[in-house]
Amino acid sequence: MAQVWAAAPLSGSVRPVALKLVLPEFSSDREYGHMFVDEARVAAAIHHPNVCEIRELGSDGERLYMVLELVPGDSLTGLIQKGNEFRPLPDGIAARILAGACAGLHAAHEALGKDGQPLGIVHRDVSPPNILVSVHGHVKVSDFGIAKARYQLHARTRTGEIKGKFAYIPPEQILARGVDRRADIYALGCVLYVATLGLRPFGSGAEALAKIVQGRYRRPHEVRPGYPAELEAIIVRALASDPGARFQTAEEMRIALDTWMVNTGLLVMESDVGRVVRERLSPERRAVVEAALGAGRALPDALAQRLLAPKDHPEAPTAKSQISSPPGSAPREEPPEGSPDVPTWRPLRSDAEGEARGSPEEERTTVEAIPAALIPSIHPPAKR
Repeated sequence: MAQVWAAAPLSGSVRPVALKLVLPEFSSDREYGHMFVDEARVAAAIHHPNVCEIRELGSDGERLYMVLELVPGDSLTGLIQKGNEFRPLPDGIAARILAGACAGLHAAHEALGKDGQPLGIVHRDVSPPNILVSVHGHVKVSDFGIAKARYQLHARTRTGEIKGKFAYIPPEQILARGVDRRADIYALGCVLYVATLGLRPFGSGAEALAKIVQGRYRRPHEVRPGYPAELEAIIVRALASDPGARFQTAEEMRIALDTWMVNTGLLVMESDVGRVVRERLSPERRAVVEAALGAGRALPDALAQRLLAPKDHPEAPTAKSQISSPPGSAPREEPPEGSPDVPTWRPLRSDAEGEARGSPEEERTTVEAIPAALIPSIHPPAKR
């Protein structure tokens, strides 16, 4: 229902961003509009280095958009899947990535509203496409599009309706018994299974539902002899059919993963994760990543010259001081009288498509025309 682009601001910040746009055919869908706004509000309530940061929410005509932090790398799906083939990650790398995802989800689960009360956020779509990993080894949880939260605008899940990917949803959700944060922990167990074994524990599609309810799956050591027993115990606990038998918080699961790595002598750093990401990038994705990193390397010449030029008034800057024009390679043209003074984005590369603190609803950002010939998105939106 949305396109996600790698984009670079024409003014203001020199850092590239991710620009998420509702597809034109869904622009008039009120329910989807509510879901899109809910996604931005949920993400804006979470402040953690392991959660993809939202920077702006707005509209261009009838099209809603979000500006998000750009993660130069790939999703966990891209790292473990090549065509129809799954390529498991080394156990330590997978554990480090999942530990980061646990940290981000725990921050989401613990987020508070303006009234100081818990928001009750449940992601409900924890899966490999929504765990992003950068070439620097940073892990980010993304896409809160179907998250459940206390203040959501869109309709609550109806009886008989399932939101999420069949391969990663817990039995209590299938049985319409309600979900809480432990549903995300169950999904994390599925993701850890996939990342280390290259197989989904219950398969995929509707046929997975019966197996999930019955708790039928092959234990990791049955798939791969010699699988670490302590790591298997973490998966088995996360996949317990009874929510009370699982880790009760994502933080507990993170600690279990870190403890396993310490006990086995695995010292896995972010640089190790980043190396694996760089090794597994497809040529198309690598081109987008290099363009994104290149766009943010250099301070625009005009801004550098302005900062270093002799000042007529050499007084020390104060809280009221400001640069009179935004960063950029050329002076900014003054907008027509009466038009809003807002930033404008352009696609980072003419052939690049990619997958953001909300601004007031009345603010409007103009987006340049988007070229038709595109390569796959840098953060492909999850299928709903």
